[in-house]
Amino acid sequence: MTQNVNHVPTSASLEGLGPRGALRLEHFMYNKIMVPLDGSTFSEGALPMAMRLAERTGAGLHVVTVFEPVSSFTSSNWEAATRRWGELYLGNIEGRLRGAIPGGLTTALLQGSPSQALTDEARRAGADLTVMATHGRGTVARAWLGSVADEFSRTHHGPVLLIRPGESGESLLTERADILIPLDGSDLSEEALDHAVALGERCDSTFHLTRVVPRPPVLTSPYLVEAVGGAEEMLDDARENAADYLEAHADRLRRRGLQVTVSVVADQQPAKAILSEASAVGTDFIVMATHGYRGIQRALLGSTTDKVLRASDIPLLLYRPPDQTHRAAS
Repeated sequence: MTQNVNHVPTSASLEGLGPRGALRLEHFMYNKIMVPLDGSTFSEGALPMAMRLAERTGAGLHVVTVFEPVSSFTSSNWEAATRRWGELYLGNIEGRLRGAIPGGLTTALLQGSPSQALTDEARRAGADLTVMATHGRGTVARAWLGSVADEFSRTHHGPVLLIRPGESGESLLTERADILIPLDGSDLSEEALDHAVALGERCDSTFHLTRVVPRPPVLTSPYLVEAVGGAEEMLDDARENAADYLEAHADRLRRRGLQVTVSVVADQQPAKAILSEASAVGTDFIVMATHGYRGIQRALLGSTTDKVLRASDIPLLLYRPPDQTHRAAS
């Protein structure tokens, strides 16, 4: 088994404070990319994407699998057989990928609750990015593979790239990787900018910044003519303010020599608007920050990020900042 070498995430400040004194654009470099596998062809659909990113960034690849401990009522032979299977499986993966990763390849067999084991291993191994497959949509399979990706992306303080490969296990691979970054004016959403740049800077990407503003409800009563006019004026003001906000962030990226476009969309449903915009610009990735809420709180908030994840076939990079004092808006 390949020796594991820890890497320390690298960042260097490149820009000053943002327009509200909150954003400081950082330069992140991927040194190690973790890829969790469960032995299925589907989970291995994350490997081509991870390998391409490793190739372009010079990062090492850290492939892991997890087996859960068995109860005392289960035969110890079964646990030994499971562990042996994991070792053979990782050995097979290592043999298939040997020499294909310039930054080096390491593997690890983990034990415990999958989500927690992955969180602990990402921290121990110094993984800057995790790439994993998820079914995403509400199928029975989501309750197993999808649930691990879902839980991990909400508890791990770091970027997680979730992809939904085809049944053949193939991932989306392109020479260019155009990226959509939805921003809503919150510190939280702006955290995604750094990681979008890290993902696309070496891929000749175009970065599409978008903001959704609420569209006023349609009023049909003849007694509400003045109210309709006032609502349209408010919408025009909201569009203008949103465009100014996006351009301020776009200028910071353009000074890095990056290609940037901006768009403002009026819609009552942010997730639907984001997905429509992603389709319109032909984006390859969506990058969003997440607050990591779960359970009842998550259901009541109707997380925009969660809705995008469940409905989209486009790879989604999620980032949960360590500081949860951000004003949650995703």
